[in-house]
Amino acid sequence: MHIDDVVTVPVIGKVTAIQDVPKWQETTEASFGGIVAIRFTQPIAFDTDAPLCSLATGFIVDAQRGIILTNRHVVGTGPFVGEAVMHDHEVVEVQALYRDPIHDFGFLKFDPSHIKYMKLVEIPLAPEQARVGIDVRIIGNDAGEKLSILAGSISRIDRNVPEYGHMTYNDLNTFYLQSAAALSGGSSGSPVIDIEGRAVALQAGGRSHEATNFFFPLDRVQRALKLIQDGKPVLRGSIQTRFKYVPFEVAQKLGLPEETEAMVRQVRPHGIGMLMVATLLPGGPGSLAGLEESDVLLRINGDIVTHFVSLEDILDSHIGRTIDVTVVRGGETVEVSVAVQDMCKLTPSRLVTFGGCVVHDLSYQLAYTCALPLRGVFMTTSGDCLPDMDDSQGIIIDRINEHAVSNIDEFVEVLRKIPDHEPTTIVSYTITDIHTKESTMVSLTHQWNQINMYTHNNSTGLWDRTKIKWSPRPTDIKPVNVRLPELTDPRAGKAAKLMQSIVSVFCGFPLSIEGINKPRAADYGVVVDAARGLVVVSRRTVLLSLCDIYITIANSLCIPATLRFMHPEHNFAIIQYDTKRIGDSNICAATLSTKRPQQGDPAYMVTFNRTSNTMCVNTVVSD
Repeated sequence: MHIDDVVTVPVIGKVTAIQDVPKWQETTEASFGGIVAIRFTQPIAFDTDAPLCSLATGFIVDAQRGIILTNRHVVGTGPFVGEAVMHDHEVVEVQALYRDPIHDFGFLKFDPSHIKYMKLVEIPLAPEQARVGIDVRIIGNDAGEKLSILAGSISRIDRNVPEYGHMTYNDLNTFYLQSAAALSGGSSGSPVIDIEGRAVALQAGGRSHEATNFFFPLDRVQRALKLIQDGKPVLRGSIQTRFKYVPFEVAQKLGLPEETEAMVRQVRPHGIGMLMVATLLPGGPGSLAGLEESDVLLRINGDIVTHFVSLEDILDSHIGRTIDVTVVRGGETVEVSVAVQDMCKLTPSRLVTFGGCVVHDLSYQLAYTCALPLRGVFMTTSGDCLPDMDDSQGIIIDRINEHAVSNIDEFVEVLRKIPDHEPTTIVSYTITDIHTKESTMVSLTHQWNQINMYTHNNSTGLWDRTKIKWSPRPTDIKPVNVRLPELTDPRAGKAAKLMQSIVSVFCGFPLSIEGINKPRAADYGVVVDAARGLVVVSRRTVLLSLCDIYITIANSLCIPATLRFMHPEHNFAIIQYDTKRIGDSNICAATLSTKRPQQGDPAYMVTFNRTSNTMCVNTVVSD
């Protein structure tokens, strides 16, 4: 090869970068007035969101109306309290305006008149400008520093949604953009800005250890913002089906014929794959219509659909109607008609609290995570009244006593009719194991466990409370015959009689006060007055006067008791049970000795062992 044959390519990258420095500086400085740091609290666990206080970022997309764009996992699906810190450190209260049912974006609103010193900047949305290779700047509250600027380049615009793990928020049915940028907490909701100062994407998540970041595209954001500005509802359609974008080589392995691939490539020359059915919710429209997992989507209503934006455009515009879906299954073309549901109705907008417990309808987000039918009452917080139920496992309440509950209305209707202190059986299962059901016995005390329902108000962004009164069915107190075990061993002597005076005492604490954070305590007590139902118990069991007390007799009868006296200094308390609840019984009061024990005196300790068998131990007073 001769030297003259070599074509010298001019190195313009460095020159362009140097020339762009003043432009980037001008662009970023012009954007500062539209980017805010968000301090927020999600006070109640709801859906996939745990209660937390955190930091994030947002940017103004409508300065006149005071609309801020940020992530859905910032706005949250439940109650939200927050404030926005402007570039000049003016602080303004923000309320939740809108959160998408599934996608990771939402809007906050504030009163622009409360900003007195700074001119608000509105950052325009330009989803069409997101292209592979363009340089971008991510400006936001990265690592809680209020204002950080990170540079990057968009490397992909057709990435499937990232998976953040189990029992947490995961997006679906959309593309994500990818970039090499090491962002951290606080950057969520940051604008991804091009050199012209336009937002081409929304920072959503990433892997800080691998310096990989994920951006949410703004196509659906732009649509939602326009509808909100026009005062129209943001309609979202669903067929309870999760799709995944697969390259053509994978589609071929799933049975896509070569001639069909050629036709799709000709119609969609810029695409590199097709949409595949990844998850179908049992009982959902897609499942009922006959769709199957691994079906390759070909057409909807006669149009070839290979992009998530086209898919969602069709679903959002056909709510309440049916669509004709054509898929390729094992090399064969299959056509089905699928009903489109309103996705907003699949997203819970109410929650019920009682005794620290928080429940709501099972959400679409949680249902598709484990491919569950979209029904059931999901418990986000077990609270003090259900301490034995581990809410971290994702519990769905199936039955209360003999009543099946499939939604929050049925749950409340059954709950409010439960009498005070009545033993109640709650049957539940976890979202990861729907076949194993567990039963938990609880006693609900009306005094502490008030029922409140909170409903999201779309106009104010707040959650309106409705008090639900207990309306228990009347129950007659029926005396129960009970026999305490007798100690027949002659070596026990007079101590054997005490076995008929010992009862088990359980004490539950609905609130953590006075430095006591135990949910419950249990031990034994001694009946000192059988006629009045008085029992002496250690203060190690009755730690607080704010408590629920139950006694169990002979491991067979559990009845409520009331605290009558708690000694301010010494280690004993006196509780009382209702003697009308006990029928024929051999309970007798222990005879209290007036003699003060001396060191070295012989004594018997009468109690029960771990298996509830009687036990009498010969001992000596040592101190």
